[in-house]
Amino acid sequence: MSALTAVVFAGAATGSGLWLIWSGWSPARPPLAQTLTRLGQPVIEIAPERDNVDVRVGMWARRLGPVERIIASMRTDLRVLRRSPDEQAAMIVTYTLCGLLWAPIVAGGGYLVGVRLPIGIPLWLALVGGALGALSSIRSVRTNAVARRRMFSHALGSFCDVTGMCLASGRGIDASIQSAAAAGDGWPFAELQATLRTGYVRGETPWEALSRLATECDLADLTELAAALSLAGDEGAAVRDTVSSKARSIRERLTAGAERDAASITERMGIPATLLLLGFMIFLGFPAIYVLFQ
Repeated sequence: MSALTAVVFAGAATGSGLWLIWSGWSPARPPLAQTLTRLGQPVIEIAPERDNVDVRVGMWARRLGPVERIIASMRTDLRVLRRSPDEQAAMIVTYTLCGLLWAPIVAGGGYLVGVRLPIGIPLWLALVGGALGALSSIRSVRTNAVARRRMFSHALGSFCDVTGMCLASGRGIDASIQSAAAAGDGWPFAELQATLRTGYVRGETPWEALSRLATECDLADLTELAAALSLAGDEGAAVRDTVSSKARSIRERLTAGAERDAASITERMGIPATLLLLGFMIFLGFPAIYVLFQ
């Protein structure tokens, strides 16, 4: 390893260590608007199912300022996935360590079989692998949370349909919402049932409980439905028409999204065929071009 590479690594390690120490001792303060929004609303965290090594590693990792800020930025996604922050922190640390150790292990195996690389190459690859590991763990949470929210929207459309039918049969708003929540199974209906039961114990109205669940999980459709039900419950609006129109809008939006995804996948399917045709044309035209330039 050259002197320049050693100086670069020493400076990067010193700067990273000082930054970690500073961020851990004096973490950034949350914005005032976010603090005022949480005022009077307890922070909901999913408790881990069991106390194991992952949970203990996650509790230790959350003491670091950067890890805690990353976990705080994805609280709604973790709530949708019903994953505890400690488990997610342990997953971030695990992915990062796997990315860091991948290049040195491969370089060590190559050294044993006679392939010797400069020490700077595995170190740079280790840093890149660690960053990619951390980003992949965060990206997987975002992707899975989007899929779960889409699944919840499908279930919410059925929930609105059943609520409208119960209202048409002459039931009240509260009884219709309770019956619609108990009409299905799966985690979306389980969340609705648990939220309504908790709201009943707390003395909340059904739309207040649904609004709290929408805030915790960042569910836009449920937020709009809770606002419509609140208007109907407080001011006597036409709740049946409101619920039916909400179900119709959810189905139309999901159908448009499915068609858009299908069109995107169809466009991507043409890329391999185009590359294959391009390679075939190069293969056929290379002899003629070679002779022409000779």
